[in-house]
Amino acid sequence: MTKKYIRNTSCLAIAIGSLACASPVLAQNAATDQAQASDSETGLGDIVVTAQRREQRADDVGVSINVLTGSDLKATGTQSIVDLAAITPNVQIKNVLANSIVNVSIRGIGLNDYAANNNPAAGMYVDNVYLVSPAMLSFGLFDVDRVEVLKGPQGDLYGRNTTAGAVNIISRRPSQTTDVQLEAGYGTYDSWHLDGAVGGALTSNLSARFAVQTIQQSSGPQTNYVTGNRIGQIDRTNGRLQLLWTPSDSVNLLLNAHMGYDRSDVTLYKANNVLTTEENAYASQPRVAGAAVDPHMNLKSSGASLTANVSLTPSLTLTSISAYEHFTRLHVEDTDGTSVRYLDATYNNTINQYSQELRLAYHGENLELIGGGFYSHDTVRTRDEFYAPDLLPLFGLAGLDTIGNTYRQRTDAYAAFVHGEWTFAPKLTLVGGLRYTEERKTFDQATTFLCVAGACSNLFAPVSNNFSTSNFSGKIGLNYQAGDRTLFYASVSRGFKSGGFQGQLTFDPTVLTPFGDEQLTAYELGVKTRLFPNFQLNAAVFDYEYSDAQIYGPLFDSPVGVLFGIANVGDARVRGLEADVRWRPADGLDVRFGAGFIDTEVTRSVVAGVTKGSVLANSPRLTLNGLVKYEWSLSDQVNADITLSGNYQSRVRFDIVRSPTEAIEGGYFLGNAEVGVAMGDHWRASVWVKNIFDHLYRTQALNTSVGWTEQYGAPRTAGFNISYKF
Repeated sequence: MTKKYIRNTSCLAIAIGSLACASPVLAQNAATDQAQASDSETGLGDIVVTAQRREQRADDVGVSINVLTGSDLKATGTQSIVDLAAITPNVQIKNVLANSIVNVSIRGIGLNDYAANNNPAAGMYVDNVYLVSPAMLSFGLFDVDRVEVLKGPQGDLYGRNTTAGAVNIISRRPSQTTDVQLEAGYGTYDSWHLDGAVGGALTSNLSARFAVQTIQQSSGPQTNYVTGNRIGQIDRTNGRLQLLWTPSDSVNLLLNAHMGYDRSDVTLYKANNVLTTEENAYASQPRVAGAAVDPHMNLKSSGASLTANVSLTPSLTLTSISAYEHFTRLHVEDTDGTSVRYLDATYNNTINQYSQELRLAYHGENLELIGGGFYSHDTVRTRDEFYAPDLLPLFGLAGLDTIGNTYRQRTDAYAAFVHGEWTFAPKLTLVGGLRYTEERKTFDQATTFLCVAGACSNLFAPVSNNFSTSNFSGKIGLNYQAGDRTLFYASVSRGFKSGGFQGQLTFDPTVLTPFGDEQLTAYELGVKTRLFPNFQLNAAVFDYEYSDAQIYGPLFDSPVGVLFGIANVGDARVRGLEADVRWRPADGLDVRFGAGFIDTEVTRSVVAGVTKGSVLANSPRLTLNGLVKYEWSLSDQVNADITLSGNYQSRVRFDIVRSPTEAIEGGYFLGNAEVGVAMGDHWRASVWVKNIFDHLYRTQALNTSVGWTEQYGAPRTAGFNISYKF
């Protein structure tokens, strides 16, 4: 434990202790003004969340949670999952493989893997449906009511594969009120988008909402020096239809159906290829790279869910969530980043998943109970091909032009859980939860193949292996309600991420045996306090014990160089603190600020490539984010607003295996701005700039068989939007 960490933790502990003494007085003083201030222009109001599977004020939930409303996402220009990291402390979200595989790391815990068969360490839920693969996370955000980022293991109510936390994305639901929202915009690289949503009553007990988004872009920031083409075309469209039927006061059913596609360009890799020097001529141009193929992807997703809520008694509610998802992915890229045919890759995945959850919730005067069961089945089929006619002869494989791998993975997961909150004293609530999970995986049809002119043969006989695990996870905590708007909480929680199989290319069938579960035990102390009607502070300190950590990286040697894979590498610890503030100092002025600090270290290593004492990947020590928005009147019917937002992160490692210096990115700051004019209650026009200082920064560095490749974040972009709502 560093002196700096001790100092920072002590300062926050002292602050929390001071608040503990002062909060009853502050709460009493605030209470006298709360009724008037809550309706005033400077009152913050309440944010309602469903993080614990029931509606609560966010300030009353004894969990570290960041809530981003739909208006928050609009104000910061957030369009995708990756953008969420810029407005959430201690969170890293990035594209691992070009722009079609997403990794979410929360407080340093994540899975830096590009294989479609391995589950994320942070559970991703869209309208209460868990998505099993990182390949399914590159969708856009549209018609969103709010995003809830839960930090730390969620071992009872969420359970499966949530050692890092969980991200809930909740769409706007249908209602009986007519609601029309439209937005169109144009920006840099000849890009345009159209978002639309319409909802309202169809009958007295049936309401509907339809939302659609399309994003089109004809150019981009990269240039392929092989063809001279600009790279960055976007062709993405998503739609969602929801029907809410309320046949009685005690029954409601919500049908949610969605469909979408993404036929965009695949990001080029900026390569430092060790087998050729042709890219050296463009070394000083980070957005100029090579590709001998047309880099593109074709992602298709569709699915539906049915949520039924039945009030059996005034205090007892039964909930059923049935869901099905179908996803296909074709991703074509030039991994070696040159005109030479070393690694021209094609990734082809098909994913089907079905899930069913049943919950029974009891609401009493001093007791809240939720119990239930969960089942899911998913199948992942993969065929990866690497066209490498110029590389294979260098390793004694002359006459061959393609190498690849294929597999099928089927998973069945079962769980039973219970979560309770008992207010046993006027200000004290005991929180506890337990979840039992069984998971069974079958990994078969797994082999590596070699091809020439389209004729392929297996390098080894197809492998079939099984993996099964069972695990207890859960939480125990204590909440102390010092005042109406001041909550202290302490908790110990445990989560696990199931083991499985590595889905990458290998020459050795013995590495296709399963790796084991990882487990994380978290100790957390936090405070949520509305010090004044216009000032909210949330803060937490935490300590993680991380065992049998699943680490992905260049762990395996092969005849064609280093190969990536996943293994249990040992143990680690994570310690840190974070805080976020919402402040409305004056009419029309909103200020938000978040800060996170983490200290990570590998404490035990069982593989040669990971050094004891290493930091974890994607875990910058310091992250900061902020937003200032000011609104004022120009006339009785015209209002203006300006929003300035930005985020900073300190130095980060993209990969810790073999401690590569190439994988270190220095700290950087990104700033954004938007200026808008609203005309009446219906129309608004705005201009915006993202990465206003045009900072050059890397988002990923990847080690391949032919050397290091890099990806860069977007340069400065600008545009304008016009929106209408009714």
